[in-house]
Amino acid sequence: MLSGRFAQQEDAPSAVILQDGKELQRVRLYGVIVSTNELVVDDGTGSILIRTFETPTNAQIGDPVLVIGRPRVYNEQPYLLGEIIKTVHPDWLQLRKKQAPIKTQNPLEIVRALDNGEGADYDEVLKRIGTKGEDIIVHLLSTGEIFETKPGKLKLLE
Repeated sequence: MLSGRFAQQEDAPSAVILQDGKELQRVRLYGVIVSTNELVVDDGTGSILIRTFETPTNAQIGDPVLVIGRPRVYNEQPYLLGEIIKTVHPDWLQLRKKQAPIKTQNPLEIVRALDNGEGADYDEVLKRIGTKGEDIIVHLLSTGEIFETKPGKLKLLE
């Protein structure tokens, strides 16, 4: 979430716009409490301040929690306006880690990794790039960073 861009407008609810263009107006976050003076939660990718009107009274540093809230920005500092903050069993964090989407790799690295000498299979590259994969491949072809050795086979220009 911290890699996204926080957008706050007067005529619309604030949101986080992720790198793939998705807009989130409410966030579910599993993490560990790293500070209780100001409630700060770390999900393994970064820490974020949680502001709420009701702080869990029994929350301690190291407790695994589920936070549901709305992204906000104040003085250029992103935070979550916590609607639900609840301690959870540590197994939920492990389960969430297994369910988390795999981070998108650099498309050029994907082509390089799948190239067996004759070029990388177009459909396999498209599947691994994910959202907007077709547009990315067309852009790389048009800029000359990759080329087709034959239909359906992509290769890096090195």
